[in-house]
Amino acid sequence: MEIPGWIILNVYTGLLLVLLLIFQSKNIHTDSGDRFNQLDIMTLVLLVSETLGHLGEYCPDKLLILTKIGYYIIYALDPADYLFAILYINCWLNEKGRTKGRKYFIEIYKAFVLVNFVLVTVSTLFNLKWFYYFDGTEYMRGPLFMVRGVLLLVFCILLSVYTIVYRDSIFSGYRIAIFSLPTLALLGALFQIVFSGMDWTYASIAVGLLILFFHLQDRNLDIDYLTGTLNRRGLDIRMEEAVKNAQGNGRIFSAIMLDIDRFKQINDSYGHSEGDSALKIVADILQEVFSGDTAIGRYGGDEFCIITKIDSQKLLDDKVELVEDELEKWNYKKEKPYQIEVSMGSLVYDNSKAMSAKKFQEAIDKLMYIQKRKHHS
Repeated sequence: MEIPGWIILNVYTGLLLVLLLIFQSKNIHTDSGDRFNQLDIMTLVLLVSETLGHLGEYCPDKLLILTKIGYYIIYALDPADYLFAILYINCWLNEKGRTKGRKYFIEIYKAFVLVNFVLVTVSTLFNLKWFYYFDGTEYMRGPLFMVRGVLLLVFCILLSVYTIVYRDSIFSGYRIAIFSLPTLALLGALFQIVFSGMDWTYASIAVGLLILFFHLQDRNLDIDYLTGTLNRRGLDIRMEEAVKNAQGNGRIFSAIMLDIDRFKQINDSYGHSEGDSALKIVADILQEVFSGDTAIGRYGGDEFCIITKIDSQKLLDDKVELVEDELEKWNYKKEKPYQIEVSMGSLVYDNSKAMSAKKFQEAIDKLMYIQKRKHHS
């Protein structure tokens, strides 16, 4: 007996979604991890519902109830899958991306998800046949089927547009992986229209989740949950690699240590939420100033470390000055009741001295604290 193609596709898609859920559960708890799980679970629920619907169609006399249950869940909850995708993408937006336009878009889509759920439920309970119905055992499309389908496709397209509009608010190292989710979801929706025999939407989303897991979620152990930059562990690994490459291959690099001046005063005067906001603002500015192949991370507390491929002290000093200029511009806007000032130490790795990663880190720390003492005095 030949196995239908949709069964093979759904089985492999379901297996992939379950494995991603298992692997993600082993990572540390973060907002992006929670949203990843929500999107994964919702996609799995819809996939199972779609499978039940098809199974019921094979034996409608006995299993029509499975078709009705499966189709109801798909029609009622399908738009929520894209909502979870939007909420996941938001986890990777920096402070610049938290605009009123973004907020309005999310609220409008939430309203669409809620209205869709209510209308589908009312239509199903009272047999109003708005979106779909069954003529005996035969599945039929209702008068509002196409309206709902077009709206869903429009929002799917807008999800891709959303990531493009706010691309500058996504950390540069994460953009390609994040773009893959809405792009694959849109392609899946379009394939579904052309090849109606198989549901490509959920398989496409599952592939997008796989890409996100390997490029983003599996790195959670190295990511600071608050700023989205590297954490101490991630920085230590990058520093060891940079020193090893410098000593083995002559690839000179440099690093900067940054400390926020009077950070405790911000926490004490305005609360820890404002202290967290200050950390995010500094992280965003560092992401804007340095290129995508630069390792930027929160070393601990209010300290940041930047490991870059710059091999000239003059060019490094120019970058330090650029960071100070960007902070000065931010302070001039007076968006917060406090100003953010920093102390920085910078140094190009000298291969001739064969310094270890720890010694090099200590040398930069020393330079940073020299400047910090000057600021406090």
